[in-house]
Amino acid sequence: MTMTIQIGHTIILSAIILFTSCGKSEQQVKEDKKQVVKQKTEQLKTANKKAISDINHKHNAVSGWDSLESFTYVLQEMFVDENKLMNFKGEIKDIIKSDSTYLLKVHHNSDWPYKMDYLALISMSREKLVEIKEILKSDNHSNIGCFILKVSKIISSSPKIKPDLELEGEDSYSYMDFDFDANLLIFKGDLVDFHINEILPKDNE
Repeated sequence: MTMTIQIGHTIILSAIILFTSCGKSEQQVKEDKKQVVKQKTEQLKTANKKAISDINHKHNAVSGWDSLESFTYVLQEMFVDENKLMNFKGEIKDIIKSDSTYLLKVHHNSDWPYKMDYLALISMSREKLVEIKEILKSDNHSNIGCFILKVSKIISSSPKIKPDLELEGEDSYSYMDFDFDANLLIFKGDLVDFHINEILPKDNE
């Protein structure tokens, strides 16, 4: 084997080794980053759980009420008649101005023991609104959290709007029907305290 061929083989082999090493380094960097993100996510999840547990303990609020196999009257007696505070976990869907106060709309659903949707209409002051807005504007918070509220009213409903498609040759129209497989419980009350979950900013994911 001539020197030229040996040099050529050495260059090719070096190139292959270098390429393979670079590939492993990049892959290792990606894996390391995934592990860091996973670790930070788990830490935030633990921190959020602790914050929710602390706020719940602070106000002695009732949680886990959505897993009770009970009728609406049980919740009415617990939260309206006995004035127990509710821990409502859910996603902020909207904020509405109502006279001098603001209404926070929070949604939550449950599939056990049966399918049920829950909507909390929570009255709050402008001071609370400013506080929540500042949190929601930051990129390290989601719009999901825990809301401690004093319930004043509970409404059970199962309406569904659907079109009547049985009329041939005529325009269809919508009407209100009751769907007993799609129950909705609406809680009205005042905001006492809250915690909005922290998340990893998108540029860190």
